[in-house]
Amino acid sequence: MTKVLGILGTSNKFGITAQMLQAVLAGAKSDGCDVEMICLADYPLEMNPSKEHNQILDQLHHKMLASECLIFATPTYWKDVSGLMKQFLDCMRSRMVRFGKKDGEMLPDLYAKKKYILLTNCYTKTLENCITGVTDSTFIVMDRVCTTAGMELVGEAVTTNTFAMKELPDWKHAECVNLGKKIQISIEKRDFTVKRYIQLFFMLAFSTLITMGIQSLIENWLPITGFWGNYVTFVLIFFILLSVVLHYFSVKKHKRN
Repeated sequence: MTKVLGILGTSNKFGITAQMLQAVLAGAKSDGCDVEMICLADYPLEMNPSKEHNQILDQLHHKMLASECLIFATPTYWKDVSGLMKQFLDCMRSRMVRFGKKDGEMLPDLYAKKKYILLTNCYTKTLENCITGVTDSTFIVMDRVCTTAGMELVGEAVTTNTFAMKELPDWKHAECVNLGKKIQISIEKRDFTVKRYIQLFFMLAFSTLITMGIQSLIENWLPITGFWGNYVTFVLIFFILLSVVLHYFSVKKHKRN
């Protein structure tokens, strides 16, 4: 049975963050997963040297290792994760990655190929967050940890305009439940090779089409004749366009509403 562990990075066990996490876990449970939620406020988190044992951190580490999917849930404070979540991520660093012997580079280790979900919320209005991306940095902090550890993203969810909000809106609750239902599917479908080839095909087709269009427009203003002239302009335009397209798809776009 697939084990899913929810990690709550706030002391408020009944707030919007907790409700989002519980909804995702409910979705995973309805799909046959074994779910568990831990509240970081219940654990005294203290940094320790990487080679020393810490009973609390070792306990959390074992829970995480026993899970196929980890859900990190934190409110957004000052455009960042909560202090509780940051302390937890710092404490777990030496357990989630291994360090290169020559330069100390952080490399994937025991958590490689595990799945993860990121959840956050903020007081910021929905439109403002869509434009400014207040919650982006929260996702980036957690995402950097997970990707460095070699984990694979299932999805994200964010709730905006939460000031004075007591209950998670029904539509957002449903969104979180559906996100939880994706866990089992994502674990069963680990091979994304075909999907990547399809994406690459459409990126190349799109870039080629636009390149040929731009090249035709340029020829109206600057006559280009001969094979090499056409070749050089095509390569330059294609390179610029493909770089933009690849950057768009490779740089993760985080949810904002």
